[in-house]
Formats: sequence, C-alpha cells, structure tokens
Amino acid sequence: MSKANSNKKVTSSFQRLMITFTIILVTIICITTSVFVVISIKNYRLEQKTIENMAITKVSDNLQNQITVTKNIANYVSESQQRIDNIHSFLHDSPAKYSQKILDDSYQNNNYFNWPKANEDFYINYPGLRKVAVQFEDEDKASLSTMYDTNGRVVPLKEAFNQQMIYGNIISPQQERIVGLVGTEFDECGLNTDLSRISKSHHLQVVVMSNDGRVLYHFADKSVAPDERKRVNAILNGKRDTYLKNYSVKQSKFDQDYVIYTLFNNDISKKLMLWRMMPIAIGGLIVLGLLIIAFTITFTRYRHQLMEIVKTIKLVGNNNFNARIKTDKDNYDDLVTLSQSINKMLDDINNYINTIYRMRIAQQDAQMKALQAQISPHFMANTLEYIRMACITNGDRDLAKVVYSFAALLRENVGNNIQTNLKQEAKLVKNYIYLYQVRFPDKLAFQVNIDPALYQVKIPKFTLQPIVENYFKHGVDFANSYNAIEIKGRLIGGRVNLWVIDNGKNLSLEELSKLNLKLQEPITGNHSVGLPNVYARMNNYTKHFKMMITNNDYGGITVKLSFDYEG
Repeated sequence: MSKANSNKKVTSSFQRLMITFTIILVTIICITTSVFVVISIKNYRLEQKTIENMAITKVSDNLQNQITVTKNIANYVSESQQRIDNIHSFLHDSPAKYSQKILDDSYQNNNYFNWPKANEDFYINYPGLRKVAVQFEDEDKASLSTMYDTNGRVVPLKEAFNQQMIYGNIISPQQERIVGLVGTEFDECGLNTDLSRISKSHHLQVVVMSNDGRVLYHFADKSVAPDERKRVNAILNGKRDTYLKNYSVKQSKFDQDYVIYTLFNNDISKKLMLWRMMPIAIGGLIVLGLLIIAFTITFTRYRHQLMEIVKTIKLVGNNNFNARIKTDKDNYDDLVTLSQSINKMLDDINNYINTIYRMRIAQQDAQMKALQAQISPHFMANTLEYIRMACITNGDRDLAKVVYSFAALLRENVGNNIQTNLKQEAKLVKNYIYLYQVRFPDKLAFQVNIDPALYQVKIPKFTLQPIVENYFKHGVDFANSYNAIEIKGRLIGGRVNLWVIDNGKNLSLEELSKLNLKLQEPITGNHSVGLPNVYARMNNYTKHFKMMITNNDYGGITVKLSFDYEG
C-alpha cells in the first residue's frame, strides 16, 4: 500500500510539473510570436516609408535634371534674337531658302547658327532626351525633333506637344517677354528600373503632376494591375470624383510647379503584412506543438527512470548495499550519470575501509623511501662536486662540465620541490641531453628554444625530461650521425604551447591512436612513470591541458603540450 502511494505521488508530481511547464511554454511561445509579429509589422511600415522616401528622392533627382535640361535648351534659344528669327525661318521657309538664310546670317554677323544642327547637339549633350518641341506665339506650326530624327522637322502644333512634356519659356532679348515655348520629353526606362528595384513588389505607384493638372510621369510596379493604374491615373487627371481613400498617399511639392505623389494600396499592404505574419504564426504553432510533444515524451520517460532510482535508494536505506540502479544507454545522460554516480558511491562505501588501510600502508612505505633517498644521493652529490673541482684544478674542463651536468640532474632528482618553472626545466633537459651528447659525440644534435616570456611559467618538475628520455629509449639510433631533438616553447592565443620534436621513428596510425588513448588512462599500480605520468600531473596542475603525439615530417614524432597561460 505504501509503495503504491509513493508511485502515485511521483506520478502526480510529474503531471503537475508537466502541466506547469506546458503553460509556461505556451505563454512564452505566444509572447515571442506576438513580439515577432509586431516587429514584422513595424519593419514592413519602416520598409514602406524607406521605399517611399527613396522613390521621392529618385524621382526628384530625375525631375530636377529634366527641368534643368529644358531650361538650358530654352535659354539657348533665348540667347539672341538671331536664333529666334532663325527658328522662325525654319518653320516658314523652304529648306533651300532656310539654308541660304543660314549662309547670309553667317556672312553678315559672323555668327553661324543652324537649328537642325543645334537639335542634333541637344541629343548628344543630354543623354536620355527623347523629344524637343519648339513653338512661338500665334503660330500653328512647331519644330519637333526626336532621338530617331535629331535634325527635326516642321509639324502641326498638336502633333508636337503632349501631356508628358516639361515646358520652358522662350524670352525675346529684344522684347523682354515670353514669345515661345520649349517642350521636352525624356526616356524614363532608367528611372523605371531604379524604382522597380526600390519597390520590391510593395505595390508602389509614383505620379508626377504639374500645377496645370498634367500627369507628367506615372510609375507602377509589376504587382499593380493595369486597371488599377488606369483608375489612379484617371482620378489624378480629374476625370473621376472618387477620392483615393483606399490609398496611403504622400505629396511632395517640387520646384513650385510640380507635385510628386507616392501611393500604396492599403488593402494590398494589409495583405502583404498578413503574408509576412503568417509564416511567423505558423512557425510558432509548429514549434509549440513539437515542444509539447517532446515535453510529454521526455517527462514520461523521465518519470520511469526517476522511479527506478527512488526504488533503489529505498532498498539501500533498508541496508541492502548490493542493490544497484539499472542503467540503460537509451536513458537520458543526466539520469545515467546520476545512476552511475550512485552506483559508484555504493561501491566506494563497500571498499572504503580497505582503501584507507592500503593508503596508510603506502604512506608509511613512501616515508621510509623518502628518508633513504635523502641520505645516499646527498652524499653522492657532494662527492661529485669534489670530483668536478678536481677536474677544474687539473685543467680538464670538459670532464668537469660532464660531472656538473650529472650532479645537476641528481640534485633535481632528490629535491623536495614538486614544481619548477620552464626556465629551470629547460636547463634540466639541456643537462640531460648533454650527457648523451658527451657519450656519443658527433651523433646527436639538440636545440632548446623557449620564449623568454614563458621562463617563469610554473609546471610540475620532470615534465619535459620524461618525454626526452622516451626519445632516447625508443627513437634514437646512434648508429647514425643525424640524430636530432628540439624543444620549443611559444605563447599563442593565451595558451602555452610546448613541442618536443625528434627525427627518430614514425609510428603507424594504429600505434599513435593507442598511445594517445593510453595517455588519458588512469595510472594503476606502482608504474607511474613515462608519458602517462606527464599527462596525469599536468592535467591536474594546469587548466585545460592537452597532450597530443603525432608523426612529423622529419621521420620522427612530435609531442605537443598546451595549457592556459595564467601570467
């Protein structure tokens, strides 16, 4: 009965926890989705306003350029009465008579003016110009040139001018009044391309109107239907009384004579915003559904695993120390870790007394060995120092150096310090290699190159020496004369990097893999020397320590050690 009540409590607790998490999750997803929807709406409106401003700027620049060109042509014609009279002759005289007038004027006034040639120059000087029309008051004829007929011709007045033209006044320098009109029309392909790129299918329309009610320019992006464009054009031309109530309209006056309208269809804008919000809303619902399903499955499995742990702990509480939690690879990692930790704790309790006993015996043995190590090696070190001094006295400095290097190694070996710095460790390695170099002259080359900035970095004593010793045990071949070993130390990216590089023997990929795995295995028994010992001590002493053994291009192996630099 008690067990059933316990299981019921666990199940009830998990159900409440799952409901709570589900409510929190739904709330978070709804709030997050709402925030993204609001941001999407704001971004759309900001994007629409940006498009609107960019379109107005583009059209304004283009319109300003067209107005400037038109004024330049009108001013060119108005520059002298001779040019006005010349154009009059072009409108009324035959081509032969007009050609003769040009020659006569050039002889009399030394000023050659040819209106067809002037028209041709307009199209050269002003790219994008499509038409130039010129008329004078009380005339029913006009001069019309196009980009395909640059010399121009005389046409009826109605044929020369249209609603899309920009006008400029011709002022007689003699009469000082307006005597004619210049009309220009331009190629809008470039402007249409720019506005299409700016619009990005936002259903944008741009209209340029003159103060006299003419529509000079009307752009509609590809998403605007032709009927809608015609309807807007008709409304702006005053042919319909319908107000643009379904449009977001912005008016910008330009040069006092023109107005630039930008129009967005409100109904279309709402649809576009809705299309933007739909993926966010659908995505939120999908994520919510998937998370609820995942939570349900997760909590169900979690509940079963946790009940197994509770059951085992109760058995242990009843003095059944042989009880263990069943661990399954399909279980969640945290519960597997928890189960393994509890099982390990139970194993440790069973072995605790024996472990303490073995540790005490080992401690006594270590103390005895340490006492013995302090007696004999010190006597040997003092004796070696005496031998070194005798060698110096007898002038045998090479032998004295050998004795000194050996004595230094001995002192380091019996010293009580468990740590050193890179400078001292490098010195120890040099002495160790030097002893081999004395034994095998001309057979061994070595180099120790540690960045001085790393000299004071603290490391456990005998970190590099075992690696070097490993080379002399397994890699060196004194039958050859090209044995070499190098020790480098550099500070790179906030990490201390140490390399021991030799040209001994390459290892197979399988051997390298096994050796690198063996480094990280726990050291057992009394055999705690060599590379695994270096790894174990450095891993405990430094932060984020890494050690890797690889083949190198010199035919040997490279041992790399790296750890965080702590200044």
